[in-house]
Amino acid sequence: MGEQTRVEERIEAGRIVAILRGDWGGAEEEMVAVLEAAGVTAVEVTLNSPGALRTIERLAGRFGDRLAIGAGTVLQPAQVEAVASAGGQFIVSPNRDRAVIEATRRGGLFSLPGCFTPSEIVEALDAGAQAIKLFPAQSLGVDFLRAMAGPLPGVRFVPTGGVTPEMARTYLAAGAWAVGVGGELFGRGNVSDEGWTALRGRAEAYVAAVRQGGQGSVRSEGESWSDR
Repeated sequence: MGEQTRVEERIEAGRIVAILRGDWGGAEEEMVAVLEAAGVTAVEVTLNSPGALRTIERLAGRFGDRLAIGAGTVLQPAQVEAVASAGGQFIVSPNRDRAVIEATRRGGLFSLPGCFTPSEIVEALDAGAQAIKLFPAQSLGVDFLRAMAGPLPGVRFVPTGGVTPEMARTYLAAGAWAVGVGGELFGRGNVSDEGWTALRGRAEAYVAAVRQGGQGSVRSEGESWSDR
């Protein structure tokens, strides 16, 4: 089984990409352990976080055999190489950049670029993207996701931005492959207690919402775009 297939299966197993952004004072491993216990199977560390590559290296070393560990806010091909060297398994960007997508595929990593329009989505897929981050999802809304399912069947959409547990349930029911959640999961109020109970409760709320949203995977449509 190839690395990209493993990443795909891990993301699909939990349908939540938890986005770690900012300075957590070295507590990232503890936080990810809490997420894993709750049922989250994919974690993205944004490269504009302090010590991001070192964090990815630590997380990949501890969790990489069970969870998908990747990088976000990747804007340049050179960053893709740095992430791969640190043990990262997937690449997320806020935008659609063909050079970044191609570097990701060359490096054997899973490609998840951000798109806002139908043209950007198709251009990203043609460049080799294996899933599409709909960003910012709060601006596009669930109706946009439903509208894309007609002309673009088989595309793995990952709405990201402003996704609450309730919205996660709605997006999954509408056919999203997964959802990306950052501040809505890691709000300071959820990680301020010593025992991480608030964070675990919030993560469990997302996991429950995903289950209630059903298995709205586009894979049921047959051939995916990346298979073409």
